[in-house]
Amino acid sequence: MKSIKYLLLAVGVMMMASCGQQPAVAPAEPVDPAQVVLDNIMTRVSVRQFTAEPIAKSDLETILKAGLQAPSAMNKQDWQVRIVTNQDMLNTLSGFMLNTEMGKGMAERLNGKNAFANAPAVAFIAAETGENATAYNREDTALLSENMLLAVHALGLGATYQAAPARMINDSAEAKDFLKNSLGFPENAELINVIIMGHPAETPAVKDRDQNKGRIIE
Repeated sequence: MKSIKYLLLAVGVMMMASCGQQPAVAPAEPVDPAQVVLDNIMTRVSVRQFTAEPIAKSDLETILKAGLQAPSAMNKQDWQVRIVTNQDMLNTLSGFMLNTEMGKGMAERLNGKNAFANAPAVAFIAAETGENATAYNREDTALLSENMLLAVHALGLGATYQAAPARMINDSAEAKDFLKNSLGFPENAELINVIIMGHPAETPAVKDRDQNKGRIIE
């Protein structure tokens, strides 16, 4: 009996199609915005291997805008961000970095890549210092960085937060001059971290988190 019902249903669909009518399509399930955000947070991973494909400028603009939307103490926005895609600039800066004490030890592990893993784009994130800066400028850059990481993941790209490159740059007078002269960082900008990003050439699994590290106390 079931087979007869299926046959009649198939015939009906064919007749509707022959008459130029489309069969009824079930409505799409409603999208839960909260779940979309939570899924993006829970599935983000650090990516360190990238293809050579460049990131679209529109995506870079979205990532930058998402970062700048982060909260900051008293809304001072005491940060400076530069996203660099110019590989000549990145290679030049990498050369300065790998000439530092820390960089010399890292060079052997890079397998011929520059200090940024040959990423198509690198975000340099600095905190503004001085008498006009708040005492929370470093914390503010962390909030900005996380916004950028989540935006990268939402766009189907990969990225990782790195502090070591910032230390190498801060240890090199040539590298610091390069930031000011070529990337346009102001004198009061202190580099805190970089974010390397691109199209993923690897698919790392999400690592488990120790849920005992957090508690709800009632």
